Amino acid sequence: MTPSGESELLRAFREAFEEANGFWNTGNMKRAYAALPDQLEYRLSPIWPEARVLRSRDEVIAFFENFHATFPDARTTPHEYIEADEGTVIVGSQVTGTGRSSGAGAAMEIWQVWRVRTSDEAPIVLSVIEFNDRQEAMESAGMREAGARGTL
Repeated sequence: MTPSGESELLRAFREAFEEANGFWNTGNMKRAYAALPDQLEYRLSPIWPEARVLRSRDEVIAFFENFHATFPDARTTPHEYIEADEGTVIVGSQVTGTGRSSGAGAAMEIWQVWRVRTSDEAPIVLSVIEFNDRQEAMESAGMREAGARGTL
């Protein structure tokens, strides 16, 4: 555990995620998702337009580039990180944006369950599954609310 009470995995994951999130917020999807492996399963939440299972880093980049083209001011703000079993991290984020054509504002909450493998440099992503609410994400990760360890 680190002095803040985070495990080394959670600390390394949070730092990498927040760096990538900065690139996501500027629309630089190639940099945002550069750490993903060439092949993975990235299961989008049904709330996303054209939600589906993405199977490669290139598919993830293309999906979010298209999303940013529709919502050019889209931003995500991660607000909670929870470590489940070894190698599983849950992230709750708020996503906001304004439609390019409609001018309508949109906001949604996304909960992601990241399965990662530790390495000497940074966590290696194995899969990502998204949910619309915290409880679904917690259950997917095999957790109950009381067992959560995380940071805000």
